[in-house]
Amino acid sequence: MDPEPAQTAEVVRSGGRPGEQLARLLARAENGTRIARQLAEARFALMHYCGLQSCRHAKGPPRGLDRRTYRHSFLLPDGEVLVLWELEHNTGPDGRVRHAVFADRDDMALAEWAVDTAFGGAGGPAELPSDPWPLPGGTAGPAVPGEPDPADEPPVPGREAYRRAYTENRSPEHARRLLRRASNANAPGEDVLLQLHAAIAHDISIVTRRSSVIGGRLVSWALYEHAFLLLDGGELSLWEIDHTRTPDGHPVCEVYPSRDAALDTAVRRIEAGGAGG
Repeated sequence: MDPEPAQTAEVVRSGGRPGEQLARLLARAENGTRIARQLAEARFALMHYCGLQSCRHAKGPPRGLDRRTYRHSFLLPDGEVLVLWELEHNTGPDGRVRHAVFADRDDMALAEWAVDTAFGGAGGPAELPSDPWPLPGGTAGPAVPGEPDPADEPPVPGREAYRRAYTENRSPEHARRLLRRASNANAPGEDVLLQLHAAIAHDISIVTRRSSVIGGRLVSWALYEHAFLLLDGGELSLWEIDHTRTPDGHPVCEVYPSRDAALDTAVRRIEAGGAGG
């Protein structure tokens, strides 16, 4: 097994003059020198804001993987807003943390997709719109021509069980507590809870986390998978969305039987402000 990569100092992405933040952003990005000539006007920005666009984590084996995408907004003197995306990840063979910066959202989406293939299978962030509030003239990130869709891959028996780090710790009680705190009326019911009486272990993993300003207020949500190992060797997963899209901003939990249903809630209702948001 490869050794864990050495921890690096946390990158400071707020504070200081906007021009200084831009300089630091370009200095740590491997493609910073190449893209700098496109960003000359951002050196004179009046304000800078950075927020986490999305992230993905895996505990391993053989080692932990991390990917974060940040959105940097620079307010220019003419009132325009220049948006840059910073991709940070450690998915390379050497485990070193790498940075790249993109001025084009489609380029960022393709780079993010390429990084997420290191996690294996179909990932949450790769299935979400790269920007649910596109800039004028923007489009969603395209699929990669000629590449197979990971979601179409047939399941490999035992692959998920090998990837998970199951914990034998009162798993049926964990399922009861999870469903008890679910605030959505269409949460899994007694039939699923009955199945989970036979759970002998469980694993909790975060799939993705996002935040954005909606209606003048910062709204965030996170998607978690609660995977349960059953007596017969089978698996059953529940998908939890924690979000702050509530009238008073108080966080709530919703639970769904499938990842698609949970992501539909997150993208169409929480982010886009559909019915029930």
